[in-house]
Amino acid sequence: MFKKNQTRMMIVCSMVLIFGICLVGNAFAADKPVVWRFQSVWPTSSAIHPILGEMCKRVKEQSNGALEIKLFGPGEIVATLEVFDAVSNGVIEIAASSGIYNASKVPEGLVEFGMPFGLENVEQHREFWDTYKGGEAFKIVQEAYRKRKIELVHINGGTSYGYMVSFPVNSIADFKGKKIRSFGFFGNVVQAMGGAPVSLPTEDQYMALQQGTVDGTIFPYLAMETMKFKEVTKHVVMPPILGCPTSDIYVSHKAWNQITPEVQQIVIENAKWQNQAYLADEGVKEKEMLANPDKYGYTLHTLPEADVAQLKQIGQKIWDSSAKKSPGNAKVIELLKSFMAEKEAAK
Repeated sequence: MFKKNQTRMMIVCSMVLIFGICLVGNAFAADKPVVWRFQSVWPTSSAIHPILGEMCKRVKEQSNGALEIKLFGPGEIVATLEVFDAVSNGVIEIAASSGIYNASKVPEGLVEFGMPFGLENVEQHREFWDTYKGGEAFKIVQEAYRKRKIELVHINGGTSYGYMVSFPVNSIADFKGKKIRSFGFFGNVVQAMGGAPVSLPTEDQYMALQQGTVDGTIFPYLAMETMKFKEVTKHVVMPPILGCPTSDIYVSHKAWNQITPEVQQIVIENAKWQNQAYLADEGVKEKEMLANPDKYGYTLHTLPEADVAQLKQIGQKIWDSSAKKSPGNAKVIELLKSFMAEKEAAK
């Protein structure tokens, strides 16, 4: 009897072991995969679009098909300025956007995007958001998104933002009366320089520049190539207003809670991957383009030092104004000032 029971026990244990192996081997497998719609606010012609597409493929492969993400361009599901609400309400599951578009609903999105003459490059961006004081700044902004039923997955570092205009520039005075596509605090900078800020979605800029609806735009310099702005404007102004502006990837809580922690981590890691892939390519291209204006068909203008100092004073007022918009903003601005002071002292 003992041997018979022992044999039965061995059979049961073997079956449990085999079942366990099957479970591990199919940890992410699903009879019916979760499908997310992923709307980007960046044009399909931009360099980031195919990288986002590759991110979707990687997530599907690494989750063994448990999560499938379908990428859409601007306006293909909802208008650009409706993306945040659509994700918050669960109409869209995931988005590639920017905190600046969300600042009216999440004030912390303003400092998330970047402060004028703040973080100077990607290395500073990664240190400040990822590791400085334990990533405290990221946690503050992430919590603000969570209050709107959104999970902030990653804050991306980007290439420099500055002026691309249809007129030659020797000083700030040349901006007087000019219509400049801008958004958020950029509008304050434009006004302080004597220009007229004009609000336009990202995808409408090329046509507006071509038709003369605006005289210039504040956007990544690399758009001269990636979005063919050099076809409709021939002047680039230095220095950049933002050395490392940000974009982001965020997910509705409804969708986030559909997937396991393991698949959530796959999404996080691939959100980081897509930013690294973008910068490895586009960061190099930006340096090449800005170093060779003749080769790329535009004229490069550098503002006088006195004008730059004036712009930095304008920038500091924006920092202080932004800090007043929410307790979270105040905390992040305080962290940013501390971080930048440390960098300045280390020079």
